[in-house]
Amino acid sequence: MTKAGFSREVITPPRGMSLAGYFNPRPNIGVLDDLYVKVLLLEHDSTVTGLVVFDLCFVTAEIIKGIKRKIAASGLDFGDNLIFSATHTHTGPQVAKKFFGTSPDSSYLDLLQHRTVSAIAQALANLLPAEISAGNINDNPFAYNRRYWMKNGAVLTNPGKLNPDIVKPESTVDSEISIMSVKQNGIIIAVVANIVNHTDTIGGDWVSADWPGRMEREIQNITGHDIPVLTLIGCSGNINHFDVFRNIPQSRYGEACRIGIGYASIIASQLYSLKAVTFDKITVQTEDFIIPFRKISEAEIKKAKAVLAKESVVCDNKDLTSEGLATGEGPVARFFAEQMIAYNKICSGKKRTFKLITIKLGDQLIFASLPGEPFTEIGLELKKRSPFKYNFMISLAMGSCGYVPMPECFSRGGYEILPVVNGGPREDTAPRLIEALTNMMA
Repeated sequence: MTKAGFSREVITPPRGMSLAGYFNPRPNIGVLDDLYVKVLLLEHDSTVTGLVVFDLCFVTAEIIKGIKRKIAASGLDFGDNLIFSATHTHTGPQVAKKFFGTSPDSSYLDLLQHRTVSAIAQALANLLPAEISAGNINDNPFAYNRRYWMKNGAVLTNPGKLNPDIVKPESTVDSEISIMSVKQNGIIIAVVANIVNHTDTIGGDWVSADWPGRMEREIQNITGHDIPVLTLIGCSGNINHFDVFRNIPQSRYGEACRIGIGYASIIASQLYSLKAVTFDKITVQTEDFIIPFRKISEAEIKKAKAVLAKESVVCDNKDLTSEGLATGEGPVARFFAEQMIAYNKICSGKKRTFKLITIKLGDQLIFASLPGEPFTEIGLELKKRSPFKYNFMISLAMGSCGYVPMPECFSRGGYEILPVVNGGPREDTAPRLIEALTNMMA
């Protein structure tokens, strides 16, 4: 018999705490909508596993380790069976130490861990017999490849709307949305949606869960009851919502609402036609995956020093984002030059270890964790190789390693290939990650 249990806790930060996602500190001035940690547990026979999803830009390996320690201390023995991931909202609190010159409030990190453990314990207490259903739909009208070939032969990230030098997108978009519903006593008690898109439509200094929060609210409006929705962000390191061929405003709260409502309509149209997923066992597999940092060349260091040798450009307090590189903004260029030198000193030649986790529901459905922000080609290749009908490829899971581009992208340009402290995986990370997860899916 399969059982399921859901719970959630509010993790909205206090006013004044800096938001993550851009290259400059952004102390928040208030809340547009609350942030949550959401937990969905599944039990079959003696196996307990599940998903822990945070409305954060990312979740660090250190935070996950702390939560696991607290879970174990409370007498629960399934912490290693859980996939921890983030929705990647860029209007959530900073949670990494010394990340782009800011550090989180230690009391908030304690609160975050405490409430996560509380939600996990409550989800366990809520375990009841459940029915699992799933489906796939190829309909993702809000996602675009954000890397473009330019007339000069290079690739540029976020080149700006209606830029006359754009030739074409560098690559494609994974348009598949995978949906799972959990039903108890004839009522849907949770929905899981795997969507390939960045979660950065608002900017500014107000706290928000971005379009995943608006999507959940609209699904509840459509269905007429408060169905919780866990958003699992797919491989979208090179995907975002900007349509560069249309000169429409796409950096505001209204855009989060538009996209959230749109995705909600797509998902709600499928909710009651999902197919039953039957299985006789749940299989959880974990493996260590080593991600070396890149080695920085003398030429790269020389170029970075040349940027810093130029007259300093005063920042005008606007958000420092990747778009600043495309427009040639001095503060953004200096930021990456500083990061290059710091990365060479702190990270170059070293390595990190991340946990890869797969959760298999029989031979029909799989959840697979991927660290950092993998490019969409990684998810597409894994789905192509997968023997499962329903594939939930979860990025920003089990820790943050930065962008994971395809090897060929490193010679083309774009800001995702630029090394920053604690980011910058080695150039062969993508194919190694594909092979490791292919073996785990077998």
